[in-house]
Amino acid sequence: MESSPPINGALPSRTIPVIILSSLLLAVIYLAVFPNNFNLHDVVFASSSCSNDSTTSGHLSDAAKQHQPVDVRVFLGVLTTPNAYERRALLRLAYSLQPRPARAVIDVRFVFCDLAKEEDRVLVAMEIIAHGDVLILNCTENMDEGKTYDYFAAVPRLFADEPYDYVGKTDDDTHYRLAALADTLRDKPRDSLYHGFLNPCHADRKTQYMSGMGYVVSWDIAAWISATEELRHERGYEDSLFGWWVRKAGKFKNVYGEEPRMYDYWDREMAVEVACFRHELMADTVAVHKLKDRLKWARTLNFFNATQGLSPSKMYDINRLKSNMYHV
Repeated sequence: MESSPPINGALPSRTIPVIILSSLLLAVIYLAVFPNNFNLHDVVFASSSCSNDSTTSGHLSDAAKQHQPVDVRVFLGVLTTPNAYERRALLRLAYSLQPRPARAVIDVRFVFCDLAKEEDRVLVAMEIIAHGDVLILNCTENMDEGKTYDYFAAVPRLFADEPYDYVGKTDDDTHYRLAALADTLRDKPRDSLYHGFLNPCHADRKTQYMSGMGYVVSWDIAAWISATEELRHERGYEDSLFGWWVRKAGKFKNVYGEEPRMYDYWDREMAVEVACFRHELMADTVAVHKLKDRLKWARTLNFFNATQGLSPSKMYDINRLKSNMYHV
């Protein structure tokens, strides 16, 4: 006798266990691939350089490194001006194409004073939306009228709940190699530290201070500056004045000069001579200063292989005229 067909489209009883087993198998596979509560955003965007909480350096391919233990954290402020749009774009490119420092967080942020012009209020706001890497101080744009104080005073207040190990300041014509900076700071003391290029070079230590090309101090020095209101009214050449503040605080102790790994740019086409603070590009560089034009930036970035990730394509032939490139 033939069995009757299922009533009202019901599945045969032998099919139900197969469906249940298939569903369980799919669930197990999904959990294995996406264990983080099915959070696809964290998997794909773990290393996005546009996040306010990530370093400006890094690639999506380095996402797995986010889970490495971090043993050094640096806040590096690039002091610039609101209208320096091209320079910020170039710096973002340069830092985003650097390898991500191992076991380190270096947050690169562009720092300037209040936006006085209408166009800057709009265009800088768009930058912030796109990149999230701008810090605007409550001051009037200036060179030696307190901007350095305002910056170092602001950072400890902004990040009091989660202090960095170090706070750094640099210019927008300086190119830091972030992995080299992290490696040189990693085993250094976390208090009374003052790191950079000692200026004047080869002078008495009592008169030296860190060159404005870039310097880094431990968190306690930044916190002392932030808590010492009287410094707000002191005026002078700001980098020299900063050296005096470190001494005044009694923290001119762990002082590390990075000569010759920090230096001003020089090439054979320049009309100036090599000096203790100025020489040709070198592989073991921490920072290069005086990159005042596109050509100097291009030669520096080419030396450090910034374009090595360029893939061949029928859309372009970048190296067609490679013979006209400058070589160190």
